[in-house]
Amino acid sequence: MTQEHIMVDDIPVENILKRDNLSLVSIGKILQSLEGCACPMGVLSREFLRKLSLARDEIAIVDMEAGVEHFGRGVETSIDTVLIVVEPSFESIQLAERVNNLSRGIGVDNIWAILNKVPSEGIASKLEGELGTKGIDMIGCIHYDPGIFQSCLEGLSFGKGKAGEEIIDVFDSLVSRANRGH
Repeated sequence: MTQEHIMVDDIPVENILKRDNLSLVSIGKILQSLEGCACPMGVLSREFLRKLSLARDEIAIVDMEAGVEHFGRGVETSIDTVLIVVEPSFESIQLAERVNNLSRGIGVDNIWAILNKVPSEGIASKLEGELGTKGIDMIGCIHYDPGIFQSCLEGLSFGKGKAGEEIIDVFDSLVSRANRGH
């Protein structure tokens, strides 16, 4: 990564998976025991994101591991939005608050929560209220769907259904906010 800017089209075909108008880049994974620290992958991710130049009609969504370790490696220093996936648990709400504080600490202003695996509207409302008291806005809610759970157990794609529609709604909301400049 010696060049100053990296465009999506600059990425070698063996390192990118393309389907329709989506591109997937994976940066390092520990594949076997005793491979060592994941820090070099964090540095590579940070530098890749710092140099990534997107066209006007492109957005990048970066899926980080759960937790906050990547904040310590500075991976988030070149992003403008943080999405926090929050599940219905006290620990998840606490982690969301911590991610919110760390994000604000590096200058990220666009921080939104996506509720995930929510069993009822009552729980969704309670989660949204708890997050609101911590200054975290909700961008969408994906309800628990046994069909998705079953598909994940079998390694299959999850198809349609209420949760599938909610995932599309969340994605559409993200794209809309990105196009409006947040």
